[in-house]
Amino acid sequence: MSRTSSLSMTGLLVALVLLAVVPAAAAIRVPTDVSTIGGALQAATPGDTILVAPGSYQVNLEWPSTPGIKLIGEAGALATILDGRDIVQVIGIYTGVDTTTVVRGFRIQNGHAEGQ
Repeated sequence: MSRTSSLSMTGLLVALVLLAVVPAAAAIRVPTDVSTIGGALQAATPGDTILVAPGSYQVNLEWPSTPGIKLIGEAGALATILDGRDIVQVIGIYTGVDTTTVVRGFRIQNGHAEGQ
């Protein structure tokens, strides 16, 4: 076996080991897979994408300490509403976010800062 093919085999083996060790990010659909956005956030692992079907959702969410979650309204902000019911914030994010965390495709309404 030549040195070049030996290096190629080593690279292939390393790639296969990495694929076996690193779990794939999942897509979690609301309400198909999980009935609520809050439940989907709690079930999500780092890198997962939560896809929310069009509709109006009355929520007061607390973001979990899980980096890299992507929360996406599938049909965009005109069709997917997060309504805080004038109780507290619509989405409370205190820990667990990084530069890969995404919230996109929602109209967020009727929320306010906690304690106000």
